This record gives sequence, structure tokens and C-alpha cells, in this order.
Amino acid sequence: MQLKMREKLKYMFLGGLLTLTGFMLGNLSNNTDAQFGYETIDKLTVGELIVRKDIRVMGDDRDPRVHISWDRDGGRVVTYGPKGMGAASLLVAEGNGVVTTQGSKEKAGASLMVNEGGGVLSLFAPDGNARIVLGISEGGGVVYLVNKFEEARVLKP
Repeated sequence: MQLKMREKLKYMFLGGLLTLTGFMLGNLSNNTDAQFGYETIDKLTVGELIVRKDIRVMGDDRDPRVHISWDRDGGRVVTYGPKGMGAASLLVAEGNGVVTTQGSKEKAGASLMVNEGGGVLSLFAPDGNARIVLGISEGGGVVYLVNKFEEARVLKP
């Protein structure tokens, strides 16, 4: 009986020594990554999703398609056209809401801003400068036009 106990203790000591050696060898390098790169999941069903950072949707070509972000002041949703160029965005902040579209040269095409005092609709030329601005507030409205010579004209009702 005593011989069996001694053999068991020897095997336990040998197993403990092997475990300790494996642990020490595994911790010699501090550059251990548990996961690297992206994982592709074909289909995912989630009942409730809580995200603490931005949400980015990428196409098969790794170009961005949708970007949802937020901070304590508000949130933003941006959709992208082909080749990752911005196409439309929606921004919400305290007291303000802005919708913008961008053309193929990443210049703003149109912008609609609404706040507590009124709203502004701006249309932009391909050079990125506002050409037509329509504004309305509690005191009335204004139309602002700019021609190709950068000459401005304000129309008041």
C-alpha cells in the first residue's frame, strides 16, 4: 500500500513540474495576442446589442459603408457611396439637427440645419461654396444667392 502511494506522489510531482515548466515557458514572451485581424460571420442574430464605441459597416472591399458615432453632445450617422466617398450624413446635437449630402468630389451638395430658432437650407456648387441659402427664423426669412462671379444678392420677403 505504501508503494502505491509513493508512486502516486512521484507522478503528481512530475505532473506539477511539467505544468509549472509550461507556465513559465508560456510567459517568457509578453507579446501574446489572443486574436488578430478580423473575423467574418455570415449571419448574426442579436436580441439586444449594447455598443460602447462607434459602429462601422464595411463592404467586402473593406471600404466604409455606414458609420454610426456618438458622444455626450449628440450623434452622427454617415453613409458612404462607392469607393468610400461620403454620400449623406445626419447629425443630431442639443437643439440642432443637420442633414448633409456630398457630391462625388467630397464637397457638400446640400445642407439642411434646424434648431430652436428656425432653419437653413444651403445648396453648394461643385467648388464647395454655398450658392443658394434659404433661411427662416422667428423674425422672418431670407434668401441669399451667389452667382458664378461671387456676387451675392439677398432677397427679403
